Amino acid sequence: MKKLEKAQPFSCSTGLTVEYSTLSSEEQEKILHLQQAILESVARGADHMEVINQVCRLEEQLLPNAVGSVMLMDDAYEFLNVYAAPSIPSEGVAQLNGLRPGPGGGSCGNVIYRQEAQFVSNTFTDPRWRDLRNLAYNFNLCACWSVPIYSGERKVVGTFALSSFEYRSPSPFHRKLLEIGSSIIGIVLERNKSQESLRLFQKVFEGSEEGIMITDPNKAILLVNPAFTKVTGYTIDELLGETPKKLASGHHDRGFYAAMWSSINLFGHWHGEIWNRRKTGEVFPEWLAISAVNDLTDNTTHYIGIFSDISERKNAEAQIRHLSSHDLLTGLPNRMLLKDRLENAIAFAAGGHCKVALLSLDLDQFKMLNDSLGHAAGDDLLRCVTSQLKNFVRDTDTLCRSGGDEFFIALANMPDTDSISAIVDEILEQISKPFLLEGRHLSLSCSIGIAVYPDDGGDFETLMKLADKAMYQAKDAGRNTYRYFTEQLNSDSLEFMRITHELREAVKCNQFTVHFQPQIDLATGDVVGAEALVRWNHPVEGLVQPGRFINIAEQTGLIVEIGEWVLHEACRQAAAWRQAGLPPLVMAVNMSAVQFKRGNVENLLHSALESSGLDPQSLEIELTESILLHDMDYMLSLLNSLKDIGLKLAIDDFGTGYSSLAYLKKFKIDRLKIDQSFVRDIAIDPNDAAIVRAIVQMAHTLNLRVIAEGVENEETQQYLSSCQCDEVQGYHYAKPMPPEAFAAFILNKV
Repeated sequence: MKKLEKAQPFSCSTGLTVEYSTLSSEEQEKILHLQQAILESVARGADHMEVINQVCRLEEQLLPNAVGSVMLMDDAYEFLNVYAAPSIPSEGVAQLNGLRPGPGGGSCGNVIYRQEAQFVSNTFTDPRWRDLRNLAYNFNLCACWSVPIYSGERKVVGTFALSSFEYRSPSPFHRKLLEIGSSIIGIVLERNKSQESLRLFQKVFEGSEEGIMITDPNKAILLVNPAFTKVTGYTIDELLGETPKKLASGHHDRGFYAAMWSSINLFGHWHGEIWNRRKTGEVFPEWLAISAVNDLTDNTTHYIGIFSDISERKNAEAQIRHLSSHDLLTGLPNRMLLKDRLENAIAFAAGGHCKVALLSLDLDQFKMLNDSLGHAAGDDLLRCVTSQLKNFVRDTDTLCRSGGDEFFIALANMPDTDSISAIVDEILEQISKPFLLEGRHLSLSCSIGIAVYPDDGGDFETLMKLADKAMYQAKDAGRNTYRYFTEQLNSDSLEFMRITHELREAVKCNQFTVHFQPQIDLATGDVVGAEALVRWNHPVEGLVQPGRFINIAEQTGLIVEIGEWVLHEACRQAAAWRQAGLPPLVMAVNMSAVQFKRGNVENLLHSALESSGLDPQSLEIELTESILLHDMDYMLSLLNSLKDIGLKLAIDDFGTGYSSLAYLKKFKIDRLKIDQSFVRDIAIDPNDAAIVRAIVQMAHTLNLRVIAEGVENEETQQYLSSCQCDEVQGYHYAKPMPPEAFAAFILNKV
């Protein structure tokens, strides 16, 4: 039998209101375009069936591989019949007509039966579709979302449904679209009795959450809706007859407005971000869409502007940007911003033949003082130290607090080692001077390690590691002193060579095994995933943790063979668990940047999925931020291909990489994984707590799920719950375990 046409729908429960501010800017723009198109049709006096079919088609365009339909109850309120379904063939409509509402009557029948929205993600197994299972099979309807259509008396008179040819559940964006579609269809049906298209427009106009303004061809304001007056503070009387210039903020030059109106005159529309001014004088950002409305002779009769106030989103983005690059306690740059600035200083020094010094500074006996005085006083002491250190930082230098009592200072454009030593001597002298804190004098000292470019290394990670080693050497030398890095400190080189040799043997002899750590849905407590973690079965040392060999494996390239084996083993094990009857799980596998640089990742994933028989939607690839920013065009193309396969993508160790968040808008990421360095101390460290909360807020704004690793106690779990973090993993729930133990753990949870 002929299958339904594949289109793109959306549905929303009218009993649930989706907050507009939770949607991404791209989703907000799509909603504005949808409303703009409907408003233009209504303004032109389109027939009610044209409007309803337009709603179905527009929402189909926003949800690939699905079709939209409207079903209404008959006069006796006994059966549902198809009223509009522009993408469903006649044979499909015939089978849908005469549907009796009931518990087995599919999504639409249950909407009438239960008087509430129904979201079915699998029609082949959901009991609500037991009476319509043949229909689902015949037309390959895998999922169906259906919401009520209300009359003016708030009686459910029909349903608006989006039926999908693939299994899926609605996101907040989808629900918002369904809410809008159901509302508009209900209004169209209600007003159709008298063909009052103008009243339909007025209802949408007045009820819109976005500000709407209508002008004449000369841009004189004719009408604004309540949302417009609420946001701007102007009354209707104050705006009528004025032009939009009344709201101008002065932030845009003539060229901006000239380009905007050029687009409107040429294409009939314009959309973008603009800054306007409220009646109070406050300047605020908005996302604005302007369209020209033409009559039958193609003359412009009106302009319609629809905008949303994006101040809250802008503030959240600014806060995220600041928190992602600065320390909350002291306001100093954090390690990520230090990295950026140090790399810039190195690039400058390479051309100018000067030196760059990285100082690793640690306060001596700070923990004892902190425990004695209390954490509040300890924080005040850190602020005092920060003030002192700022006296030695030039505009070209960077002072950073990386956490606790650890500071880094990047000294740029230094002529020689003697000038570096002179600054360090001053720092030691100033820090040793007494501090006045809460009415008492306190004395401090610090230990400083120094690594120098180009003498010791040429990149951030190397210099930081060497400066840390030198700092511990200063500690060992009795504290209150400094040490430069020397090659003698690099005593682990022989260990590197030994592990490299034994790793090569381990790869040949297959000495590896995979352990699995559960990933828990924080809201339900259900195990929803497993992270595959490699272990080395060393013939002498026993089970070796990855921290001892992964970095060496990446430096030597052995990670490619190890990673390929881990991927195949993880996929095989996930498929075996599924065949054994365990609940559906998503298998998370880390992939190294080295594997991506080899250029065969897509073939590797195809091979692992094909040999194991694992559903691609059950596999999640964890990537680091640095991978995404390496050859961005190539990575964008590759990850789009992986998403087309059906794989899930996650950012691992989020928050420890780059300060720029722009890549999140480019790549189709599903989850952010908050690094355990932020999670571990959120119950006691306000900086980590604030960063975690900000990351969760930002991720949810972008419709990304968030998982926190390293959850080790109840206090951490409770804080993550209060932040509305989605998923967690850590020793509080379970350590990584062999496959058999993991399966037993799952069965105990069921």
